Amino acid sequence: MRACPMADAIDAVAAGFVALSDGRAHVPVRIGAPIEQGGSTHAMPATLDGSAYFCVKIVAVAPGARTRGVPLINATVLLGDAVTGVPLAIIEGASLTGLRTGAAGGVAARALAPEDASVLALYGAGAQAGTQLDAVLAVRPIAEVRVVTRDPHHADDFAAWARARYPEVRVVVAGSGEALDGAAVVVTATSSPVPVFAGDRLGPGVHVTAVGAFRPETRELDAATMRGARIVVDQRAGALHEAGELQGLGPGDVVEIGEVLAETVPGRTSTDERTVFKSVGNGIQDLVVASLAYERALALGLGEEIHWP
Repeated sequence: MRACPMADAIDAVAAGFVALSDGRAHVPVRIGAPIEQGGSTHAMPATLDGSAYFCVKIVAVAPGARTRGVPLINATVLLGDAVTGVPLAIIEGASLTGLRTGAAGGVAARALAPEDASVLALYGAGAQAGTQLDAVLAVRPIAEVRVVTRDPHHADDFAAWARARYPEVRVVVAGSGEALDGAAVVVTATSSPVPVFAGDRLGPGVHVTAVGAFRPETRELDAATMRGARIVVDQRAGALHEAGELQGLGPGDVVEIGEVLAETVPGRTSTDERTVFKSVGNGIQDLVVASLAYERALALGLGEEIHWP
């Protein structure tokens, strides 16, 4: 989004996560309902103490969209005045969702990944994978990206896009297992309901970010990946309720990224420790990025003004 570069989104989301953990952000667990062909729709409101804005996002994840040339994720964000309740902006939510989800991955990588990380294994080749790539490259000196996806054509197309975007970075298409060899950062941004790699191939000190699965019956990471790892989440309540990787765990088994950023709990405790950031998405991410994008759009003269009845 022109109005909100990734680096700025990362800083905004980091501040939002701290507010979420210290109680200044108010974000209920999202409500959802099934739609056709295994899809789902969700409502995600968010408010923040002291903010001039509130927001509500309506998002649909629709597998059936792919056969009709429509993106998998479609969403609309309503940004409103927190004092009057008057709607201020309607924002195309798929782009915003990709940006804020990528920013969350960037926040986690900046806080948890090895500082000298040079190899990224990226599972997925959709829009979410693109913003995750942008975010990790914004915070770590990645020299090689290994792209993994089930469809070789999607992998080739994504790799070509990434090479053009980052000509200084080596981008290759790799198999699920070989992609992990020597990787310091692993990101999964897929729609797979089952684990996308074998965790016993992960090396020591690896950081893993998983953003694709967000329902209890789905998981991108296997038990071997989670076993013995330092598990960090966006929000305890939402992640423990929704993430398949976390089923059977309790509040004491995970820490929030906002707590790590505020230094109330440690993040990585040793160079050999594996860290896992599991994000199911949170409305505070939408609010802080939408607020920033709205203010920047006004300043830059972007968008179209409409008269609300």
